[in-house]
Amino acid sequence: MNYYETLYIVHSALEAGRLKDIVLTVEKFLKDNGGEVVATEIWGKKKLGYFIDKQKYGTYILLQFKSDGMKNNNFNVEMEHNPSILSYMTVKIEEAGIREQTEDLDTQIAGKEAKTSRAPRVEEKPVVEVVEEASTEEVAVEEAPAEEVVAEETPVEETKEETVAEDAPAEAEVAAEEKVEE
Repeated sequence: MNYYETLYIVHSALEAGRLKDIVLTVEKFLKDNGGEVVATEIWGKKKLGYFIDKQKYGTYILLQFKSDGMKNNNFNVEMEHNPSILSYMTVKIEEAGIREQTEDLDTQIAGKEAKTSRAPRVEEKPVVEVVEEASTEEVAVEEAPAEEVVAEETPVEETKEETVAEDAPAEAEVAAEEKVEE
């Protein structure tokens, strides 16, 4: 028996219950084809490197299994035809690369959802205290570079002499053309 690992990306819009159903369906199909699931890890929702089926995010799932390799092609065809799976890749690995599964699917799905939800940030010190601790010298030093940047960004106005100097060759050409025409 050889060891394989499949990393597949599931549509990110699926709810937790539907995600579990897809994972169980993939595992069941693998078992029906003579494979034995060793570990399943749900990595959670992540931003894709590029758009896949117009999707910007996907839920990554790592599946490690043991198989003789004869029916892996049937497994890959099933992964290809599943509309909820955006992409997948199956590779052969060494036995030393097998991960130990520490949590069941429900715990993994609940944990990944809790990490991806936005929780309010708790600050140790209010901003008001930080401002009161700053000395006036530090504030003056911080403001000085900002004034220099503003001075550099102001455009330089053209003088009237530069405009006249630029127009002079054009006037000379017009005068030369008038002489040729006479």
